[in-house]
Amino acid sequence: MTMSEFRQRLLKWCRIAVGGPWGIVAWMVSGFSAAAIIVWGIKTVAIPLLMLKTASWGIWGFGVVKESRARDKDSKV
Repeated sequence: MTMSEFRQRLLKWCRIAVGGPWGIVAWMVSGFSAAAIIVWGIKTVAIPLLMLKTASWGIWGFGVVKESRARDKDSKV
């Protein structure tokens, strides 16, 4: 395995771990919810925070599944 092949594999695995573009959206939602805690406090945003975190985990999971399927397609070609 050459260094460029290693870099390509590493990039694909990192993209799967992040969740691709959908994962970036999920990370942003998670960041906004953390900022809301800092601004308004945990007691004020407890229920909306729970909903946002659940949604962000779901979006991230969707992105990971989508990226791993794309990786499988690329490896079969």
